Amino acid sequence: RARVAIVSTGDEVVPPDTAVLSAGQVRDATASALAGLVHDAGGEPVAAGIVPDDRDALEATLRAAIAGADLVVVSAGSSVGSRDETAGAVAALGEIWCHGLAVKPGKPTLLAECAGVPLIGLPGNPLSALVVFRLVGVPLVWRLAGCDAPPAEPTVRARLGRDLASAAGRLDVVQVAVRDGVAEPLFGPSALLSVLARADGYLVVPEAATGLDGGADVEVILYR
Repeated sequence: RARVAIVSTGDEVVPPDTAVLSAGQVRDATASALAGLVHDAGGEPVAAGIVPDDRDALEATLRAAIAGADLVVVSAGSSVGSRDETAGAVAALGEIWCHGLAVKPGKPTLLAECAGVPLIGLPGNPLSALVVFRLVGVPLVWRLAGCDAPPAEPTVRARLGRDLASAAGRLDVVQVAVRDGVAEPLFGPSALLSVLARADGYLVVPEAATGLDGGADVEVILYR
């Protein structure tokens, strides 16, 4: 079982059991959802706590996490804002493979290796973070456990309920609700977990496509 350390970052992030929020605070909903995905993939999630937007503090937390984990996941801080410290802290500890993926949602994702341990820096928006971790992190958890071919996700064929625009050169991951053989796309800000909560699964618009026509036959990857 791969040990996966989950580090949350952000001055505004507080534990999920915080009863009353102060102005500007948000509960850490992403870490527990990531832990669930790790567990479902046969891994052992390890909560490494919440770190403020301070490079030295984040670097120290990551160094400790790397020493005891097979994979480190950093929730938030991978963008390029003035308060996003993940890239700087990771660069001080290892090698960044890439910073930015041609995927929506989830473009700011960072992939790195620190002392032989892979590290994934996720976007701060929960929907983006969970979409990317399902695509990149879950297969890696299986791989670290020695499984070269992760179990196939359940799928269903459906008819697309409406036209779906996309941009060539980018992988679009679209949440859908499936009813009576029709896949209806669900839209909303990537900060909202409610989009995922309403979805039965997701479809992927191929990188080369500029969209899909309503009525097209599509494959929906179902959530277990």
